[in-house]
Amino acid sequence: MRPTASALSRPDGSKVSEGLDLISGDPRHSTHDDVDWSNLMGANEGEGQEEYRFGRWQFNAETGDLTDGQDSTRLEPQVGKLLAYFLTHQNVLSSRDDLIARVWGGRIVSDDAINRCISILRQTLTPDQKNAYIETVVRRGFISHFPDPALQLDPARGADPEPEAAPGAIPTSSTTARGIAVAMVVLALLFLLGYQWFSPRKPSPPTPVSEQRSDLPMIAVLPLAHSDFAGDGEFFANGVHDDLLTQLAQIESIRVISRTSVMEYRDSDRSIAEIGAELGADAVLEGSVQRVENHFRINVQLIDVKSDTHLWADRYDRELLPAHIFQVQSEIASAIASALQATLSAEDSGQLAELPTENMAAYRAYHEAMAIRDQVSINAPEYLASLERAVALDPGFVRAWAHLVGYLCYQNFNSRDPASIARIEQILDLIKTRAPDSADLRVAQAYYTYYVVKDYERAFDLVRQAQQKLPSDVRVVELRGYIERRLGDFQGRVNSIRLMRQLDPRNPNWTTVLGFNLGITHQYDEALALLRNARFQSRQQSVMASTLSVSEHRDLHRWRDELDAIEAEFGVLSASATWESRIAARDYPGALRVLNRLDSAKSSVDSPSVQLEVEIMPLISQWLLGDNEALQRELGAAQDRLDSVTRDGGNLPNFQPSLLRAFIHAASGDQAQTMRQIRLWRRAVQGDKAEYALQRHFSCRVLGMTAAVPEAVQCLRSGLSEPSLVTPFIELQLPFYDAIRSEPAFVALLAEAN
Repeated sequence: MRPTASALSRPDGSKVSEGLDLISGDPRHSTHDDVDWSNLMGANEGEGQEEYRFGRWQFNAETGDLTDGQDSTRLEPQVGKLLAYFLTHQNVLSSRDDLIARVWGGRIVSDDAINRCISILRQTLTPDQKNAYIETVVRRGFISHFPDPALQLDPARGADPEPEAAPGAIPTSSTTARGIAVAMVVLALLFLLGYQWFSPRKPSPPTPVSEQRSDLPMIAVLPLAHSDFAGDGEFFANGVHDDLLTQLAQIESIRVISRTSVMEYRDSDRSIAEIGAELGADAVLEGSVQRVENHFRINVQLIDVKSDTHLWADRYDRELLPAHIFQVQSEIASAIASALQATLSAEDSGQLAELPTENMAAYRAYHEAMAIRDQVSINAPEYLASLERAVALDPGFVRAWAHLVGYLCYQNFNSRDPASIARIEQILDLIKTRAPDSADLRVAQAYYTYYVVKDYERAFDLVRQAQQKLPSDVRVVELRGYIERRLGDFQGRVNSIRLMRQLDPRNPNWTTVLGFNLGITHQYDEALALLRNARFQSRQQSVMASTLSVSEHRDLHRWRDELDAIEAEFGVLSASATWESRIAARDYPGALRVLNRLDSAKSSVDSPSVQLEVEIMPLISQWLLGDNEALQRELGAAQDRLDSVTRDGGNLPNFQPSLLRAFIHAASGDQAQTMRQIRLWRRAVQGDKAEYALQRHFSCRVLGMTAAVPEAVQCLRSGLSEPSLVTPFIELQLPFYDAIRSEPAFVALLAEAN
């Protein structure tokens, strides 16, 4: 039987408050204000020292009082003893056995008791950075590292806001080093303040997504095996698997590999070690699900990747009801967190306890929608129909409503349907009423604000809140990246994509997207290395790698030939890549031949802006060839097509016509009208920094065509220093700039770029 406080006496013979468990630190019936701390401190821990100072804190190990100079709190005895231990054992690994032996006196202690005390310390000392002072080392223990005192506290006076050095005092080596460090920090701050004062002020970019891979255990949940019951086994197993991933994605203290990446390991014969290494996981959960009549059974086991040992295993037998399915998933998620020594916050526990629906038919319809989304497309009519069925069967099914909002918002991105938007707003009100603090509400609001309202600052704030509630949800991180791009924070987008690759490591799309965005931010070496080391080369990755390779060999003819070889391997490439490689090599007849084969494929181009981009290429080709008669025909045809699309109210963004008209005027030799259209384009595109970055090189080309030297050089210079598709190794070599190639300003720019 474990001793409790009721069995202990103070030196004066009085009893310690009854009901305070010294093993778990559980104050069941009393406060601990009258506990004798001196009796609880072991001889080895903190002997000879009662006061500890670190950061803004002062801790009295005798009384358990913790103060920051303004507020004081008295820690529970066991929590205080644990803090004293960590303060005297900094920067060394302390296993759980060490803590039990040195802090709990070798008693039998549950992991929950240790986790609870550590959680209290983290929440008290660093609520916003749980691992700042006490870091979890997965499956090994803890390492503590406390900062030096921010102020030297005099116990008699309290904190001195402006401590003075003694007159004539000689600093020690440690204080000298600290003084130098402080001086360097002050100088750096003065430099930064001076830079910000005298340089043009820029808006602060959104905070990038941090990749704390070393701090958080990563888990992979493999697809659940199943026993087929009337052909429904796989569907049921997939639904349970998807729900379990959703549950785990809510836990702040772990990270979860996405469903996309783990699905390839269904029925795999690879070892846990191999799977874990490929996914970058610390632990792998595998299991099975069975249904017999109106009951289901789930068997699961959690395996450590490095040691191939079982961390935890259990079996769950329940009646087949949605409430029981979600309850089991919540229990599994909590057990996994405990096995990985991850602390569940109160918010984590609250989210895990939520019951999305109790309607079995609605549950099934929802998972039908998720299967269609993953296997077909979010645009599939069946996806919408399944979501509509789910919310009709259970009008309180908030998660299904949130997905429906996402679908409807996406449909209103390029064209607005007032009736659809009104329904979105009604659904948002419903979700807000039923689940005002839910992740589902934050995600739905972010979709609405991004796709419909296009208030990107507000959308970023909402998606950041959603990510705090769903830290392992790839789709939330993906939406954040889109918003960062619209805000012009391409480096933030790069960081978000890195996190997506971490959470979804087997999805080749994130490698492609990361390579593209590294290129936009002019990180060419990293982009090229990434694409060359990709798990497998897709058509798009091969084209991007070939294009970036020009930065090494600077041979535009070789680039053209490499794209021809890629086309021979993968089939017809996009017009823009092959056409541009030919005009870069001054192979204008070859550029026309590329365009001739596109006639039959033009009808397959969905976006009007892409359609017009493809159709403007013949105009540029004829301009480069110098065939005036053919050029005049193309000018007329291009103007007719542009007028037709704008007159019919197509889906062109409001800035697109100005840029395309600028090309027409430039090919006509009308510099004044060209400059006017570029000014109109710049004003119109200012609200969409993503499109500005992606189309800036087109404006530079137009300015080069019309021989506007200062404007073209400035356009290229800013494009090379800010996110854009302007590259020093291809863009400056293109024939658009031949008319200004010998101008001193362009020659100087070319020398700088090289």
